[in-house]
Amino acid sequence: MKNKRILALDAFRGFTVALMIMVNNPGSWSHVYSPLRHAEWQGCTPTDLVFPFFLFVVGVASFFSFKKFDFKLNKTTFFKLFRRALLIFLIGFLLNLYPFFDINKPFSLQNIWNKIETVRVFGVLQRIACAYFIGIFVCLLLKSTKKIAAAGITLMLLFWGILIAYNPQNPYDKKENACRAVDLIIPGENHTYKGYSRSLELDNFDFTVADDAHFTVKPANEADIDLKYVSFRSSGNYELKWEMKNDEIIYTVIPPENTGEENAPATAIQQLTGAAERIPFDPEGLLGAMSAAATVIFGFLAGRLINFYSENRKKTVNHLMLFGLAAVFAGMFWGQWLIICKPLWTGSYVLYAGGLAMIVLAFFIWLMDVKQYSQKYFRPFVAFGSNPLFLFVIAGVTVKTMGFACFNIGGMPLQGWIYENIYKGIIDPAFGSLMYAITFIAMMWILAEILYRKKIYIKV
Repeated sequence: MKNKRILALDAFRGFTVALMIMVNNPGSWSHVYSPLRHAEWQGCTPTDLVFPFFLFVVGVASFFSFKKFDFKLNKTTFFKLFRRALLIFLIGFLLNLYPFFDINKPFSLQNIWNKIETVRVFGVLQRIACAYFIGIFVCLLLKSTKKIAAAGITLMLLFWGILIAYNPQNPYDKKENACRAVDLIIPGENHTYKGYSRSLELDNFDFTVADDAHFTVKPANEADIDLKYVSFRSSGNYELKWEMKNDEIIYTVIPPENTGEENAPATAIQQLTGAAERIPFDPEGLLGAMSAAATVIFGFLAGRLINFYSENRKKTVNHLMLFGLAAVFAGMFWGQWLIICKPLWTGSYVLYAGGLAMIVLAFFIWLMDVKQYSQKYFRPFVAFGSNPLFLFVIAGVTVKTMGFACFNIGGMPLQGWIYENIYKGIIDPAFGSLMYAITFIAMMWILAEILYRKKIYIKV
């Protein structure tokens, strides 16, 4: 029974890691089916479930890992917890830093330092490390199921209170929220993810034509806009190059190629249709680790439930399903006041995603332990689940390496060339993008299977 339990957990973990790698590696980010995209801000797509599923599994696995220590918080268990969290965080940071310098410039210490000055500090593995440390520390400290559950709820409520206290009028605003405020202090703007944006109307700006080829821009009416992160959309084919001078940005208007002109007239601003502002904000930032720890706690309690009904797998499945459904509905109900939002990792999101994780885990246990379907059907997932962090890192390193200029073909990055010339024409661009992601997963599975057959388990 013990082996089956571990295999079911490995299968669920492997299923999650495979999905995580797949949604991170489409053939083209311009052609992705909507379920394979993250929700822009509020809401939850299937892709938004992948990360909390993995954190949930971390909690479940941690229950069985610390069971042999009788869940005591002492020097041995604290060192084990701290060491693993630190290693995972450092691996994630180094993955962000890779290739450690700008390979398009001569190698030098200054080149390395320039990369360090702008590297993103947080990320997926760093969030796992922080949430794991906080969540499991709480579980070992409190021991009692009721106290642990109360602590998880307290973390979610405290996080909600911080969001409201920082911005009572609009606590979930994409730009003015407590999580972003912490990001700008720790680790600072230069080291923060800048993948989020908000659309802006042209009324938010004052334009002044400087000369025939240049115009300047200022925020109108002292609007809260960081000009260095603003990009404009144009109905023409003009390219806009900018430089910051004092509080103004001076744009040089570049005409389309093959026109024989060096500069287009600055009156091209009449063809601007809108603007977007990139927002320094990290969805895996420091403050959000507080509520993400509640997801780990959720998993830890699920592990305790699985252990309690270890002699009766039908009861295990029934109780996981029951508690999972209750959590899903509780998350949806709470979501009427506290939005379900992955970037902020709100408490309603914790309950909603955690409940679905319990249901999916129950499904794996039902298939593998209750129905006892042949293990060969789950072999790929079990292989992935046996070395999850290693495979995630290898996938990330592979993708970054494929982007090196030395692997370009016809002036295109290798990954882009493969997609454009092999996959894009399969039925439609989005389907081709999905097929590329599946092929990438298959390649990672070959490595996973080799390691699994040789019984090589790379752990931290």
